Amino acid sequence: MKRKEKDGLFWLLTVLLGLVVLVAGLIVSLGYYARGYNLRAVDMRQFARVEKEEQVYTVSVDADAIVRAFHLPDPKTRPLDLSRYPDVAAVYSLTFLVEPVEEGWHIQTASDRPDVAEDLHNGGLKLTHTEWTWTKEQMQAVYEQGLEYPRRISVQRFIRCSKNDQGAYVLTLDNERLLRVCELSEDSPGYGAILSLGCYVTPTDTGFLVETSSTLENVSELLAAAGVRLTDTTWTYTLEEAEALYELTQAELTAAAPAPTAEPTAEPTAAQGLLTSLYHVNQVPYRRAIQEAKKERYGKLLNSSQVVGEWFFVAKEAAARPGNCFRLLYEIATDAGKEYLLASLYDIQPDMAPTAAQVTLQKVASLQEGSFNGDLPADGFTAYTLHGGSLVFAEDKGASPFSSDGLVFPDSLTRPLTEADICSLPTREDLTLLQVLGYARNEIFARCGNRFSDTSVYTRFYANYPWFQPKGSITLGAIRESYPVAAENVDFIRSMEKLLSEG
Repeated sequence: MKRKEKDGLFWLLTVLLGLVVLVAGLIVSLGYYARGYNLRAVDMRQFARVEKEEQVYTVSVDADAIVRAFHLPDPKTRPLDLSRYPDVAAVYSLTFLVEPVEEGWHIQTASDRPDVAEDLHNGGLKLTHTEWTWTKEQMQAVYEQGLEYPRRISVQRFIRCSKNDQGAYVLTLDNERLLRVCELSEDSPGYGAILSLGCYVTPTDTGFLVETSSTLENVSELLAAAGVRLTDTTWTYTLEEAEALYELTQAELTAAAPAPTAEPTAEPTAAQGLLTSLYHVNQVPYRRAIQEAKKERYGKLLNSSQVVGEWFFVAKEAAARPGNCFRLLYEIATDAGKEYLLASLYDIQPDMAPTAAQVTLQKVASLQEGSFNGDLPADGFTAYTLHGGSLVFAEDKGASPFSSDGLVFPDSLTRPLTEADICSLPTREDLTLLQVLGYARNEIFARCGNRFSDTSVYTRFYANYPWFQPKGSITLGAIRESYPVAAENVDFIRSMEKLLSEG
């Protein structure tokens, strides 16, 4: 064979061998990727969070920790359209199914997403150790490990579901139960922070988006100072999950309800002039009288005050004394320290215009003493708690305070607001009057082009409406130049917010 032919054959064999190696490498690579060897392993045991309440363990997925550990886009730091991030949505859909077994508990990872594994693969993740068994000692050890500073608490565990008169779901946060689990004392900086928490619910095509909210700007710092970090602060519910939560809530309420007596107490009737007479009564005069009495008591010694409890007490019989009562409980701070002050107005009448002299002030030892304090026997009065601020006692919960354009007061740029406007605002169990007033005040800035922070609840809310065109930071002074009435309304709303929160 000629040398030239030998060289040609050599190069042909070389090319064929190279192609074989390339194909073999491609096959190995495809097998590598098909088996998920390129994916980052998420050991579910490491992201199991154990909490305990009254000796009952609860196991949940620390989805926030997974997002941080694997550097996924974090919906807690910036708004995310989860439909564009199926891997993040898949992480937040994970949950644990816990079944008691002889040696302890069998734990299995689950999700309501049919393609959860594929969604995670798209984000470079795969779940490992998705099923295991823990003994009681192991469960307790993981629980105690979670108590290390800062303690991580899942907000989602404390959501309760009810229905309003129209049959719509109402999601609320069980603050009292959350306080018990966090084990915070009344002098802890996180105590008031927990009481300030609520949830903001946005309907979606498949259910609800739930976001934890607060009436305090520095709630995270206060909780951190108390050694608590809240997790699962944003999540979604399908309609099926909301219904399941509703049934669970009803079952818990039924289990906790006292056994019926042979002769149940009758509700007050309109003829008695008790409960019905309190509907739609303007509370502002009551609160202003109490505010003035508090100022007279402390004077310049008062450093700060915070309303931490508010009630209407309705007598079950017309002859009951001291009659219907409106009551506020304050947390007072002076140079001498902190104390609780109970302020009561007795014999409330529909058209009453009380003065500070009619207010009874009493120092009490704790928050628990704020409701029935011995002066109002429980068998003679019914207590109605006004959660999160309210200026009327009315059957309007469940109605929306927003117009179709997402505005509380569509004409607030040009029309002066009045106390009657504030008192006519409906409140919902998931949206207190203080929160509604926050929207009423900030919608004025939003309509003038103010840009809120990317994580602000107002950014997420107003972005749903075409009129919201943020331009930059808008000051109250700038608003006063263009819309003097609107600026006065901002001041007025702030005074009402202060009356509700500080008294």
